[in-house]
Amino acid sequence: MQRAEQQDGGLQRTLYQVCGFLLLLAAWQIAGKSGIGGKTLPALTEVLRVYTISWRRALLLRAAAATVSSAGIGLLLGTTLGCLTALTAQLLPALEPGLDRLAVVVNALPAIALGPVLVITAGREATPALLAAIPVFFLIYVAATSGLHSADRRLGQFFRASGASWGTRFRHLDAISALPALLNGMKLAVTTAMIGAVVGEWFGAPTGLGIVILNTMQNFQIPLMWAAVLVVAGISLTGYAVSGWVERVVERRMS
Repeated sequence: MQRAEQQDGGLQRTLYQVCGFLLLLAAWQIAGKSGIGGKTLPALTEVLRVYTISWRRALLLRAAAATVSSAGIGLLLGTTLGCLTALTAQLLPALEPGLDRLAVVVNALPAIALGPVLVITAGREATPALLAAIPVFFLIYVAATSGLHSADRRLGQFFRASGASWGTRFRHLDAISALPALLNGMKLAVTTAMIGAVVGEWFGAPTGLGIVILNTMQNFQIPLMWAAVLVVAGISLTGYAVSGWVERVVERRMS
């Protein structure tokens, strides 16, 4: 009975989301056709027509592959550093306040100021991945530390009383306790990695959706610019949805 109610509630939420999305698309089409948004907001049908032109479609596919590659590298790098830093904070609690402040400071650095520094030190091709990794590092660190702190203290005392090693406790208690929070953080990390990669490409990357958006904006190729923006949004939403699905699967298996 409870499961049926949960399924009905989930179906209702999905229906509301789809209706809201369709209303947004309809409003976009009306605003573009009527000229409310001016020349910078074309109708949705005009933007979608870009995907039917073979050379433009090929351009967007090549650019998307480059951006996804940079975002993926940044996601992997940021996740690894975030988890390792969280583990360091757990192993050495005295360092945790300092690591917390370090994570906040790193995340607070504006990309527009950090980008030129990364271009000089790491190169133009590596900058998108590094700018993608920075917000991912912060999100994963926060999620991992909060998840590790959520472990049941009574179970922790039991492991200590039984003489279990740190590795045994981590595998059977801490890692399992941190997993839901970590997966929740991954949903946001996927989208921020895409944003970071796109912004990083503005600093002179050879290719990518960020370059397409920048060039089409400067050349006033508005439909192509919006088509590239939609590709970025579509990839981000797909990554968010996949991460959410993985999170739900893991939660069901853990419950």
